Amino acid sequence: MKKHIQITDAELPIMKVLWEKDDLTSPEIFAGMDGNKSTLKTLLQRLVSKGAIKAIKINSRTYRYSPIITRGEYTNASSRSFIQKVFDGSAEKMLLNFVKEDKINREDLQKLLDMIEEE
Repeated sequence: MKKHIQITDAELPIMKVLWEKDDLTSPEIFAGMDGNKSTLKTLLQRLVSKGAIKAIKINSRTYRYSPIITRGEYTNASSRSFIQKVFDGSAEKMLLNFVKEDKINREDLQKLLDMIEEE
């Protein structure tokens, strides 16, 4: 992904549905979602405008939607953005913060150390 596309908290559930099941109509996407249909349609159109998803016209009233960016691309870009904003781009500072705040237990810390040694 060349440019990080900002996806809001309100838009993210739509992306999650499309990441799970590609190529859906809006009723298929919205099935089981809470919220006003008009609002959900607005969020869907915003995602199309941002370039996060594409819309393919099936007939005069029906479109099928597919993600353009993958979950992995979004996750990686969001992680980099978070680390840059909060920890001045330092993954080390981020990890040290989680260790200091007891958000990483010893077992998880050992897994991280094992992963680092494998690299």
